[in-house]
Amino acid sequence: MVWVFILILIFFKFSFSSDNIEKFKNLVDNYVKTNFKEFEIVNMVKIPESYTKQIPQDFDSVDCKSKGNSGLYLYLSCLVLKDGKNLVEIPITYRISQQKDGKLITVIQKNQKVNILYINGPIKIQLLGVALESGKEGDYIKVKNISTGKEIVGKVVDNQTVLVEGE
Repeated sequence: MVWVFILILIFFKFSFSSDNIEKFKNLVDNYVKTNFKEFEIVNMVKIPESYTKQIPQDFDSVDCKSKGNSGLYLYLSCLVLKDGKNLVEIPITYRISQQKDGKLITVIQKNQKVNILYINGPIKIQLLGVALESGKEGDYIKVKNISTGKEIVGKVVDNQTVLVEGE
């Protein structure tokens, strides 16, 4: 009889803990949908169990701040609050699409530091540069080589790399 009672308590503990995790995820999802309309959100990356265990039963709200994005992921830091007091901070990551409304989103911003990758046959050289224009994957943009100060045009490969090919 005692074992049955213990099993019932364990069941209630798990069902309540999954409720608070779902509540947390829903509040964060609503925040993201409201505040990050420029991104097409694919999904929330799984929250590690070490963090889900920290989400208390009786919280009443979340306050999230952006920690930036990589072009593929949106990074947030979310405070779990009760009566305006911070109970715990949970890092959250969302997978975002490279496209918004069928158009590629900008992955390199003007004045962003970038890697310039020069390829000429078997020769590959990587340089540091600064983007002089914003661009999406596949766009050709102007970049400035930091060491020489020269402006060159290259193709945006990802969120931090511009490819320059030799003849």
